[in-house]
Amino acid sequence: MLASTSRTALKVLTPSLADRLRIFNAAARQLQANGIRILGFCPAQNFLVIDPDAGQRLVALGHREGFKRRPTAGSTHYSVQFQGVTLEWREPISAARPEGWQRPTVH
Repeated sequence: MLASTSRTALKVLTPSLADRLRIFNAAARQLQANGIRILGFCPAQNFLVIDPDAGQRLVALGHREGFKRRPTAGSTHYSVQFQGVTLEWREPISAARPEGWQRPTVH
């Protein structure tokens, strides 16, 4: 078997990737320090999956930048931006809603 006699250093972490990971890690640490339960880490896609109760708590505290709500079959998918990272969570359709979300049905 032939082996290379010269060793070249692999540069896997580019400056832009290092900056993205720094922001991602800082946001994850801040969330955990605030008692937010993180269920999934996806640094390549720049998003974190969080607990549904924590997501509603963040929205109630005013973190509404980029807030999106998408109904899907059987659940509602929510996402919001937090310090440059997308936070996502899902709630079953039967999940309880705060009083402010209830509106009369107009037919």
